[in-house]
Amino acid sequence: MRTKAIQALQDALGRVDNAGSLRPAAPEDIKRAKEAGFPQELLELYADHEPSPDKTWVQLRQRIWCIAHALVENRNAVPGLGVFPHGYVVFASNMCGDGCCIDTNVRLLDGQHPVVLFPHDSIDEHTDLAYIEASRVEVASSLDEFLLKFAAGTLIEEPYYPPR
Repeated sequence: MRTKAIQALQDALGRVDNAGSLRPAAPEDIKRAKEAGFPQELLELYADHEPSPDKTWVQLRQRIWCIAHALVENRNAVPGLGVFPHGYVVFASNMCGDGCCIDTNVRLLDGQHPVVLFPHDSIDEHTDLAYIEASRVEVASSLDEFLLKFAAGTLIEEPYYPPR
């Protein structure tokens, strides 16, 4: 499936001016991502198809971050500061800055994890886990499905704001 998803992504990027490009990640970047706790399917994607770090992302209606920027999103930006310690790895975002994360708390039968969306403006390092979990919006059942929806422009873009 990953081959189909990657091909759809490359085709979509090729149709849009200034969308960015994909290339294999540097081994030292893969090592940094692995040490940070990025899940295997994301490491595999980055190994051969990382967004070029000179631009930091590929962009259609949303953005997929290069490893260096994904590390920043998880350690120094919101919602990553709030969600990363709880097993959500930010690797993409919508144009408003809401984070798309791989949910490492859930593992499907094939070993994949779902991709979820969190708002950037109501989750930070002080947000309690109950609010984080209530804010979780599943946008794809796996990274492959995320890439297909990203390429097609059909990802859910609106985060959920539960009452406090």
